[in-house]
Amino acid sequence: MGFFFHSLGLVTTITALVVAMPCEEAEDFHSPRVRVEQGLVEGFVQSNTSVFLGIPFAETTADEHRWKAPKPIRKFPNGRLEATAYGPSCAQVMSGTSITSQSEDCLNLNVWTPRQDKHQCAKLPVFVFIYGGAMVTGGSSNAQWQGFNFARNDVIYVNFNYRESIYASPNAPELQGKAQNFGILDVELAMKWIYDNIEAFGGDRSRIVLGGHSSGGVHVDDYLWTHPETFLAGAIELSANALSGPAYAPAGVALSEVVQQMLDANVTLDCTAEDYTLDCLRAADTYAFQTKSFNSSLNTWFAPAMDEITRFSNYADRFIKGHYPKSLPLIVGNSDQEGEIFGYVYNSENTNFSSWIRTFDADLAFVPTDDLLAAYDEANYASVSSMSGASYGDARFLCATDSLLDLRAAEQPTWIYRWFGNYSNALAIPNLGPSHGSEVPFFHGGNECFSLLDGVTEDEQQLADFMHRWFVAWVKNPRAGPGWEPARPVNGPLACLGVPGHEDEIITSATGVYNSRCQRVYKPNYLKYPVVQNPLLLPQNT
Repeated sequence: MGFFFHSLGLVTTITALVVAMPCEEAEDFHSPRVRVEQGLVEGFVQSNTSVFLGIPFAETTADEHRWKAPKPIRKFPNGRLEATAYGPSCAQVMSGTSITSQSEDCLNLNVWTPRQDKHQCAKLPVFVFIYGGAMVTGGSSNAQWQGFNFARNDVIYVNFNYRESIYASPNAPELQGKAQNFGILDVELAMKWIYDNIEAFGGDRSRIVLGGHSSGGVHVDDYLWTHPETFLAGAIELSANALSGPAYAPAGVALSEVVQQMLDANVTLDCTAEDYTLDCLRAADTYAFQTKSFNSSLNTWFAPAMDEITRFSNYADRFIKGHYPKSLPLIVGNSDQEGEIFGYVYNSENTNFSSWIRTFDADLAFVPTDDLLAAYDEANYASVSSMSGASYGDARFLCATDSLLDLRAAEQPTWIYRWFGNYSNALAIPNLGPSHGSEVPFFHGGNECFSLLDGVTEDEQQLADFMHRWFVAWVKNPRAGPGWEPARPVNGPLACLGVPGHEDEIITSATGVYNSRCQRVYKPNYLKYPVVQNPLLLPQNT
């Protein structure tokens, strides 16, 4: 498909059209300013950092641009951008105040740097973070992933939005055989913009580390698998990778169902569920797709499909053939109880384990039913929902990490962690233990990133300080490692982080202590993933 960085072996001969103020001329601006390819960007000072919010890296994806590759933005209006407020989040189901309002003109990014008046002559390392949300929700404006702590420790921090759900991954029949995982293409363009422009902010383009959590970790891995020769200096995948999914419906099934629901809701369209075209649907308003059924379930039927362009069906084969950056330093890891929160998320359909494992949401069709039934014992869980959540956490996160670790650790400098931080206020549902997502604000150093949490304790901030300290040190020098031994296939060193009573230590354990079910039940079956199922023919999803 002609990826943007196909010829990155030649990047050292290319000079980006970026103008940065020389360090000897730096002044204490009331509004910090940088000049990038598109014009002058004016930010603001907050918490002893320079902040630049809502910088567009692409044109709108609305109307006739919907379901097309993102187009780079050429110039800011009048050559100037006031980057003092978050841009819109991408269109999605999520509501509330944790992220900004939604739009299809949403491809924007945010940058935190040290105060410009304290700008160093030396270029700084850069950490780019991709948020998670199951490829259906989320936004870069969430307080838990902001860059204040990084910037105060001389690391430039960037995060950005990407398209979600139906707006990102239509899996349309008329686009089969073409690149139509548009959220992945959004990541591609965002990374190109960052590479081309980060030196204007004082960053070193040769020291960019890419990281992400959950579906953000999937995006990180998708990026690595399409860039065997990458400019990245390192990467970190928190919780998830290319084997994590999520599930998607067969080509045309989800779109057809959405069109029918739109018509049932009296949305005016010049097509039907049987004869729709993308041009017909591009005429619909952004919110017209968000019917009651879409908001409750149909939105999860859209996720990046295996197109053999941006996502692939045989990662082991690609790894062996060198279609992957094997020399790139990589950290992977999981929360100890990844699936606990999903026992609650899916509790309307997971109280019968035999039925649960056949649902679209469980996405377990790649594992034989008898193997799954034998692998989980209800006596070991507080409820069947909790057991079902454990199966979700295993398939999507823990065992996906373990399976690709076996492949990568044999040749790639890779380190693995397991998160044990146990705080009742770390997630929206209290008292879930170290479940999915609870580690993210700790990696980010807490402080401002704890602002959405109630009752943050001094102990929590101390752990966040410890986590952030070693993590920032690794971002600055990925090849030196994070402070524990590299991983090995099947059974090797593993760092236990946030262990109660040992919060200021990295406790060394082994992957073999935790991965027996992954090795026995899931690893032999990932070659069959995904089994693409029609949710209309499966037990009821909610």
